[in-house]
Amino acid sequence: MISLIIPSYNRCKLLYNTLNKFLNDESINYEIIVVDQSENQDSQLINLIKTHSDKIRYFNIKRKGLPHARNYGISVARGDFVVFCDDDVIPKKDFVLNHVRNFKEMDVGGVGGRVLVRNEDEAVHGKLRDTGVFREWDGKFTDNFSSSDRQYVDHVQGCNMSFRKDVIIQAGGFDENFEGSAHLEESDMCLRIRNMGYKIVFDPCAELIHLKDPDGGCRAENYHQWFYWFGHNYML
Repeated sequence: MISLIIPSYNRCKLLYNTLNKFLNDESINYEIIVVDQSENQDSQLINLIKTHSDKIRYFNIKRKGLPHARNYGISVARGDFVVFCDDDVIPKKDFVLNHVRNFKEMDVGGVGGRVLVRNEDEAVHGKLRDTGVFREWDGKFTDNFSSSDRQYVDHVQGCNMSFRKDVIIQAGGFDENFEGSAHLEESDMCLRIRNMGYKIVFDPCAELIHLKDPDGGCRAENYHQWFYWFGHNYML
């Protein structure tokens, strides 16, 4: 079985739209786990979840933090593979299927998918070659997750990634010391999995559009917060 885990915080309308997109995907059987950290619940969202209780498992938790929400989702997941996405995305056709097919290679521990950002210049997409690179001597991370080339990478982007559940548990789960914006928590996880001897694959066929909504989620409220948590998590 496969588990799609969607952490969410104060984004009921966006989450509602995202869930509807996934409910239309019948390419492969999977459960949807919503880990909601919102203080207030939306009646339209709750009705959707109740209507599709055979597909969606909803958990409202009090403790805030993206790595904690991911770990909670893993703890209740029934699947052998866990796919993560944000609550403000538009998945392309066969999104989950295109993630999971990569695990046919037994040495693949994790997968990252292609991320197109809403309103970005489409001319740059697919032209960037160096994707998901970690430069060890100075700790520099290269993203370029709009690439159209399937390749092995060092790390992936948190809004579009998947892992073998047993491998992520063996790695110790997501480090909950990555607080605030949670910047680099997914990169930290990937590096630990690679150190265990597994490969991380970037597959552009597992594609989504990231809306990058400025409200809710773990977005910083101002530049002071952003720079503080960026520095904190980068040093961690």
